[in-house]
Amino acid sequence: CNAYQLMKTQKIYFFLCIAALFLSGISCNSTDDEEITYTISESVRVTSFSLAANDSVLANLDTVFFTIDLNGGQIFNADSLPVGTDVSALIANISFDNVAQAKIIMDRGDATKNDTIDYLASPTDSIDFTSKVSLVVTAQNGVTEKWYSLKVNVHQMDPDSLYWNAPFGVKPLPCGEGVAVSAQKAVYFKGKAYSFIESNSTCTVYMTDDPYAGEWTSQTVTAFTPKVQSVQATDDALYMLDQSGELYRSEDGANWTATGQSFYSLVGSWKSRVLGVVLDNGVYKHDCYPRPEGFTPYPVPENFPVTGSSQMVTFVSEYDLNTPQSIMIGGRTANNRLTGATWGYDGEAWAQLAGSIKPCEGALLFPYFTFTTNEYWITTQYTSWIVIGGREAEGVADSVYVSVNNGNTWTAAPESLAMPSYINPRAFASVLVIGSDFSASQKASPLWRFMPVRQVAGMATTRANDDYKIPYIYIFGGENNSGTVYNQIWRGAIGRLRYPPIP
Repeated sequence: CNAYQLMKTQKIYFFLCIAALFLSGISCNSTDDEEITYTISESVRVTSFSLAANDSVLANLDTVFFTIDLNGGQIFNADSLPVGTDVSALIANISFDNVAQAKIIMDRGDATKNDTIDYLASPTDSIDFTSKVSLVVTAQNGVTEKWYSLKVNVHQMDPDSLYWNAPFGVKPLPCGEGVAVSAQKAVYFKGKAYSFIESNSTCTVYMTDDPYAGEWTSQTVTAFTPKVQSVQATDDALYMLDQSGELYRSEDGANWTATGQSFYSLVGSWKSRVLGVVLDNGVYKHDCYPRPEGFTPYPVPENFPVTGSSQMVTFVSEYDLNTPQSIMIGGRTANNRLTGATWGYDGEAWAQLAGSIKPCEGALLFPYFTFTTNEYWITTQYTSWIVIGGREAEGVADSVYVSVNNGNTWTAAPESLAMPSYINPRAFASVLVIGSDFSASQKASPLWRFMPVRQVAGMATTRANDDYKIPYIYIFGGENNSGTVYNQIWRGAIGRLRYPPIP
């Protein structure tokens, strides 16, 4: 009986334990249910954007890079597509965080022609990017909403072409329209453009901070009878020869003093040193002013240009920031032969570089930028040297050459850099490259507008409108075949350098 009672007690205890465990599980589950919370996303973020491949529109269209500006609500391609690209029916690949809705709205300016796409339901529907396109994203909470502007930028003109102000927009030299100019030379010195002009046997220097504005101050040069084409600008002074070859120096372009040194010709400058050629007992020699300690003039090589070379331009190599290099091209040698050779100077010695062009004198040499775009629409910028015109044996030319390796090789420029037919070929013109504020450029007088005048966004670099300067090329004067000086200033720039900065 006791044994039976003991067994009965154990069974009851076992079932009580089982019940306790079951109730404990229910209690735990109840607690877990109470602690679980469901977070409804408020994200309206676009995580990626690209265009679907479509070789019938453009090869490698799917590789075009798009910037997603989440704060500004803008999605765009910084490097614009080529002129003429058809963007009226493109498919977009768009990724989001886990959103509830994404609609694409195409505003064509007419309510009857506008269209809306439910992107999540129909991601392969084509989008007309010639219209104003917006993407409206709604978060999972059904409340948070974000509008994005979608832009597929297409160049309205060839971005790599060199554009000049239109024929009706050519400006006269600062002496004024209708004035007969017998000689001219322009240089850039201490942040100002200096234009030296000889007319009616009088030399006048005109000065301005901005040739674009056309606000010049002037001063007549009376201290001597200058050889206007000889003007050179160094880091700290202006230099010019008189008709007898005596060298004069000025720090403001108006007040000149004799240096006591004479030259046959001046060919350029390097830092604070003016470089030239002297004729010593029938021998042409390299000379400079001021002469470094221990310097003695030495004979020029047979193929060195003693006159007629281009303006000399200085650059600084990224490998040697302390030693600028200067180069010039073309000219006439001592035996009166035209040369197309490139010569360089490093502060100690002259050297002929490997690159050359067709022999000429009075060529226009200046530093600038050129661009290439590969098959994946990635654009690369090069610091380049450009040579325009000059007088060849057959007459004044309109040829254009480009070097991307500091004059060691020259190639004929592509058609995009060719001079337009409405600008007459010329030699012995002056070229200045001067930055102009983008905002000021937009307020231009119609006389300075370019052809074509339509502009679109498309710069690959983000910058503010108020700190971006457009590097304009100014061509002052120049001579025709008979030596008549053009009373003109032309202004040009590579297309993509004139585009509005991306906000």
